[in-house]
Amino acid sequence: MDEPRKRAPLAQLEKANATPRCGARAKHTGGQPCKAAALANGRCRHHGGRSTGPRTAEGLERSRRSNWKHGNYSRESIDDRARAREALRLLRRLLAVLK
Repeated sequence: MDEPRKRAPLAQLEKANATPRCGARAKHTGGQPCKAAALANGRCRHHGGRSTGPRTAEGLERSRRSNWKHGNYSRESIDDRARAREALRLLRRLLAVLK
């Protein structure tokens, strides 16, 4: 009666050991591959694997907006600065003529 109880965990252990491994290489292990079991994306829970990125147009827009920091390099901001520089040049020319 003890025999079946011992075999079940052993079979589960063999099955667990047969799963694919993460394989990520870390500097602190001297470049040795990670031996943790891999998830569906091919990496373990510590190494995660690469992001697949947004899949829908809505997700892409949300990702684009979340990366917005200050708008200093947006088309609108660049055009505003160009118009301001041109106005400043005109004012300087006008002042130079009036002197």
